[in-house]
Amino acid sequence: MLTSVDTKMNSLPSNKEWIQWGEKDPLHGVASWPDSQRDGARPWTDDAFYNLGKSDWTDFRREWQSYGMDTRAIVEIGCGAGRITRWLAEDFQAVHALDVSDGMISYAREHVRSPNVTFHLVAGTKIPVPDASVTAVFSTHVFQHFDNQQIGREYLTECASVLAPGGSLMIHVPLYEYPLLPRQHELLLAGLKAISHVKATVKRVLGIPLMRGTRYNISATLEFLLSIGFTDPQVRIFAVTSNQGFHPFLLARKMLNSTRSTS
Repeated sequence: MLTSVDTKMNSLPSNKEWIQWGEKDPLHGVASWPDSQRDGARPWTDDAFYNLGKSDWTDFRREWQSYGMDTRAIVEIGCGAGRITRWLAEDFQAVHALDVSDGMISYAREHVRSPNVTFHLVAGTKIPVPDASVTAVFSTHVFQHFDNQQIGREYLTECASVLAPGGSLMIHVPLYEYPLLPRQHELLLAGLKAISHVKATVKRVLGIPLMRGTRYNISATLEFLLSIGFTDPQVRIFAVTSNQGFHPFLLARKMLNSTRSTS
């Protein structure tokens, strides 16, 4: 099943490149391993791509289960070509898979045929399910590609809205802590962001998809989760089996007695 929203309304700056990736090379766009492009020396095959998803989800699930994972219904933010979605469908009773790229979702629908999966074509940070209707929210390799931390916060606020009390999230985000000179560090990040915008403009002119990079301050992000109705926020960093790469994840639980409006 596929539902959609007005893809012109509240469109995120990063949507353009992910629409490009969906048209040009959805598998490499999701898992950008060296030489894995369609015309690369080791292009992804469907079997290798989805087996990678199975391996990574096994690692992610282990961490989430130890924290507390309710498998009734889940939202996946940025499902891409369904690398993880296929395996979420085996563990959760209902899966709502969101992406901004029609090409990505089309590829995922061809390879993820589980009847308990609904794909949603979205544009902004609105999660198109009713409030308090899911017990889990998951995302990996997505929040790092938003244009700034504020967009990530808007999505986290939406997570608080759609999660039922007691439900939890597991969100992969690159994290940093303020050094001894926080103002200088922020200026450095702003300078790097400006350079990335110049590169993005050049790539667009050349028709080459790009990948934005945004990092999130650890303390500020954990405090923000508390402020929007979450409890027991944690950061877990662990290596995945597939390539031994370290992945930082946020985990947090919606307060059982939360009455805060997140709209």
